[in-house]
Amino acid sequence: MSLEFISFFAALSFFTSLLTSIFSLGGGLIMLVALAQSFSPGTLIPLHGAIQLSNNLSRTYVYKEFFKWHLIQNILIATIFGALVGILLFGAMPEQILIWLIAGTILFLTWAPLDNLILSLMRNDWFCGFISGFAGIFIGANGPLVTAYMRTKNLSPESLVANHGAVMIFQHSIKILLFIYFFNFSVEEYLFFIMILAVTGYAGAVLGKALISSISYDSFNIVLKLLLSLLAVILVF
Repeated sequence: MSLEFISFFAALSFFTSLLTSIFSLGGGLIMLVALAQSFSPGTLIPLHGAIQLSNNLSRTYVYKEFFKWHLIQNILIATIFGALVGILLFGAMPEQILIWLIAGTILFLTWAPLDNLILSLMRNDWFCGFISGFAGIFIGANGPLVTAYMRTKNLSPESLVANHGAVMIFQHSIKILLFIYFFNFSVEEYLFFIMILAVTGYAGAVLGKALISSISYDSFNIVLKLLLSLLAVILVF
């Protein structure tokens, strides 16, 4: 990896961690599409998971006083079953189909009416855990599914970020272990890259906590949607 490549993704890690620390949404999708320009799905999904794992560790630590174990325990159990089903099917998928699936899911999660369609489905914590664990194997950035569930709980912004981050830590960890076991993914090969992004991601999380009460989600939402849509189209073509 060149210095320019690492520097670009270090800056992107700062920005995406800042974004997710404020809105609990969007950062993982942006990182996924950016990485997809350089890596095949078999490397993309676990590498993205490792990067997001470090960023979610940062966010959850920064917001640790807002963590609520009882809110997420059933999700974590169901995640294991969903991820196991997903990994068994992943190997049978052609690479081009996986790329289309990732791009299509990004567009769906970007433009679908979360407050109506997804929100109504995600109220059950067992369903949320299973479907998000399954989806994480195929699309990597399954955070919006968990965010939809968290939004049904009327949490404060800080509590939403903290508990969303805790679920993501577990889901990304399970995903990485499964890809290591089933597809011989090598974390060591990308360890320096991941560590650099972890440092800049932590800085983004700290700044996000300082800004969380001063930035309007609505004012930024349309820009985020257009950016994600553009990146998804670039991924396919």
